[in-house]
Amino acid sequence: MKYLPLFATILLFSGCAKSTDKKAELAVQDFLRNRVSTARNYAPGKFRLEPYTRRDSLLYLAQMAQLSGQPAPPAPTAADTARIGILVHHDYRDQTPDGILIRDSGEYVVRPNGEVRLLIAESVRKRRLAQ
Repeated sequence: MKYLPLFATILLFSGCAKSTDKKAELAVQDFLRNRVSTARNYAPGKFRLEPYTRRDSLLYLAQMAQLSGQPAPPAPTAADTARIGILVHHDYRDQTPDGILIRDSGEYVVRPNGEVRLLIAESVRKRRLAQ
């Protein structure tokens, strides 16, 4: 019982801080609001988040190099498992000034400093690599 005030204080402070996942979602939303036709017409949909590691980054760069005919980066090693961001899969709606409704999705990497990078979707990469 004597730890109840301490527990309540910890719970209060941890509840006020935004989680890393929520910060990643907000960063992607801000990124898209600056790039859609009209910011007020952007309507966020579902988010799916995954850890993004150096290995994931090297594999992505290797696929992009293969698509563009460039030399591949070094192959990932067992040490390349350090988390370098959050991979965010996001569905959203946008509406053009002409009233055309657009449903779209994207894959983004949110770095720990809040920087957002747009990736070419995995389904698109696989389709292009198969050609």
